Amino acid sequence: MATEKRALMCAFRPDKLKTTQEMRDWFAGSYPRFLAMDSLEYKCWWVDQERKEWGALYVFKSEKALNDYVNSDVWRKVVPEKYGCVPTWKAVEVGLIISKKAITDKEGSWTSD
Repeated sequence: MATEKRALMCAFRPDKLKTTQEMRDWFAGSYPRFLAMDSLEYKCWWVDQERKEWGALYVFKSEKALNDYVNSDVWRKVVPEKYGCVPTWKAVEVGLIISKKAITDKEGSWTSD
């Protein structure tokens, strides 16, 4: 069904990976854009310094919303230009989503309690 939530799992493997703090600072600039996306319910960035990769998990409200995003100029052109590589990605079905704390500003998103 086209209204079911879908997740986008993506990974980036740039030639040179920034430090985790540099990446947090870098990503903070796009936080307001993702917060304003009505089609996006959740996004979490991750970094694996050992494997020299980083990525994100997005949860979209529908398969159509996910498809619209991955076919957009932002995903196909802006993202690879900004991050210096084309991400690998796949769309998957969403299971149970648990969020114990809603984060609505970027400063709090990097902390854990």
